[in-house]
Amino acid sequence: MDNHTQEYLIEENASLKRQLTTQAVELENRRRQFEIEAALNNVSQRAGAMRSSSELGEASAVLFKQLNELGIKAIRIAVGIFDDPNEAMELWLTSYADSGEMVRMLYYFSLHIHPVFENIIPARQENKPYALSILSGNEVRLYYKTMFTNVAVPKQQVFNATEYLYFFFFAGGTINVITNQPLTEEQCGIMIRFAQIFGLIYTRFLDLQKAETSVREAQIESALERVRARALAMQHPEELKDVTRVFRQEMGSVGKGELETCHIYIYDENAGKSECWLALKDDRSAENKLVSDEFTLNLHDTWVGREMLRFYHSEAREVSIVMTADVHNEWIRYCEARCEMLHGYYSEEMAEGTYHLYKFSNGAICQSEANVISQESWDLLKRVASVFSLIFSRYKDRTQARTDLQNLKEEKSRAENALAELKTTQKQLIQSEKMASLGELTAGIAHEIQNPLNFVNNFSEVNKELLAELNEEIENGNYDEVKTIAQDITVNEEKINHHGRRADAIVKGMLQHSRSNTNQKEPTDINALAYEYLRISCHGLRAKDKVFNATMKSEFDESIGSINIVPQDIGRVLLNLYNNAFYAVNEKNKYLRENFEPTVSVRTKKEGDIVVILVNDNGNGIPQNIIDKIFQPFFTTKPAGQGTGLGLSLAYDIVKAHGGEITVLTKEGEYTEFSLILPI
Repeated sequence: MDNHTQEYLIEENASLKRQLTTQAVELENRRRQFEIEAALNNVSQRAGAMRSSSELGEASAVLFKQLNELGIKAIRIAVGIFDDPNEAMELWLTSYADSGEMVRMLYYFSLHIHPVFENIIPARQENKPYALSILSGNEVRLYYKTMFTNVAVPKQQVFNATEYLYFFFFAGGTINVITNQPLTEEQCGIMIRFAQIFGLIYTRFLDLQKAETSVREAQIESALERVRARALAMQHPEELKDVTRVFRQEMGSVGKGELETCHIYIYDENAGKSECWLALKDDRSAENKLVSDEFTLNLHDTWVGREMLRFYHSEAREVSIVMTADVHNEWIRYCEARCEMLHGYYSEEMAEGTYHLYKFSNGAICQSEANVISQESWDLLKRVASVFSLIFSRYKDRTQARTDLQNLKEEKSRAENALAELKTTQKQLIQSEKMASLGELTAGIAHEIQNPLNFVNNFSEVNKELLAELNEEIENGNYDEVKTIAQDITVNEEKINHHGRRADAIVKGMLQHSRSNTNQKEPTDINALAYEYLRISCHGLRAKDKVFNATMKSEFDESIGSINIVPQDIGRVLLNLYNNAFYAVNEKNKYLRENFEPTVSVRTKKEGDIVVILVNDNGNGIPQNIIDKIFQPFFTTKPAGQGTGLGLSLAYDIVKAHGGEITVLTKEGEYTEFSLILPI
């Protein structure tokens, strides 16, 4: 083999190696992208399946697992929700306990707890995708010392290594990632994509949180009403023990237990003393029941007492008294010496703690915690303080109290009814999200089916009366009259049969709509489908709103005939467009009234090898600044709780799957017209 041939073979071999290396790199990149997309999808699916805001913690755990599988070795990760008015954060944290087990925790703390969190504020203001704080050596130890003082962070195995604390922002929150190594540029890009996913579901989180807040508000109000009712029934001061027990029980039933460790202090300004009324679970007994007691404190005797005395004499309405371990021990032993119920209740040595007090007219409500409390807890303390102010003012005037007691019982009943209604609404919200289209169809069909049922009922009642007459005439021997009545019964039976068949046809139609979607296209009369869903949408809205009224117009191109579509899917698109149109004209009608005729119309026309369906309304139109967002998932202009922002997004996907397109023309304040274009 000559030199020329050898050189040629060497060059060919090198070229082949380069090609194989390039292909291997491409395959590895594809595999990596597939892993990333799968991880993003797993987190998105878990977050999107949330049925309560508390499930954000589970989404955080899924994120933690996916990051580790992607090679992003995090010590901890957390999903944080900002409380901007209070410059605080609600943190859903996932980490490993000392045992190696994965644990999830929820914290609430001020952003000013440590410079690491203060650095978030300017980064958000500058719209940066993320913020990074690097701690090393003694900085790490000081950071954990601060965090251990305020929140129960799991201890880590290493405290003297360098730690990187990343905060990747999304609207209203952040994904926190704590590592021992800096993230690569690729890993930061992955985290930014995860943050974008959490940004998409943030609106859903807020909607769930709002619904839960409404239910919780009703629970709290109902619990407070029961405390009011028991307190206003007092005939003697000693009965405040029982009021305290009821108070503790009701606050424990609220759900989060913010006030389960509360005490009531009644301040005697002249004596400089305070009566403490408390209720505790007696876990030393088999029944573990609530027990209550009261004792008198000389506020000059302890450091905590003197701080409380200073608070009573100040203008402040609330205060947090932070106690070191020594001060806390002094306070507990002092209270134990004056209250037999407390003997042996606390451990030998007390850790640091904090008393949070809120004033009422005769004293203060106190909550014992190991750290800061949320604004919700402060608001609850304020409301409870207001309750006790009312109790003591009413107690001084028994006659007025009896009148107010009756009023409070009525308010209690209304609060409990509101709670029941809110729970029902919450269940309906979850169910309606699963079966939104079927729900709209059922409402319209149910409204429509009422007419034939009314006819059947009416003619049945008439026949019942005629049969009574028939028997009477038979007994009297009036057979001519018997024949006449029998003919009337026969005619009525035919009418019953006719309207029964009408109802049967409607029910069969309903079953057709509710059957499982097979995604199979079939020849469909598009004109009949468009008119049927227009009628059902209107009937459904009338069933929900008795005063709702709108004009329906239709103009169909009879030359279209049948086209190949998935009827359930296109019906769902039309139903969404109709519902939006009726909603728009109804909203406009609320303030125009007599000067406005709400109208929704549908037209079809054939243009070559396509069919165009035009849905028009004379509502308020769509503002130009949001016209480009209406097909985005989770975008909605409806008030919270009235729309998920998925309707037009799903409609867009369905139409695209049919090889068609959907467009919109609008003029603000005048009209909106959606064009649904489908291939024949």
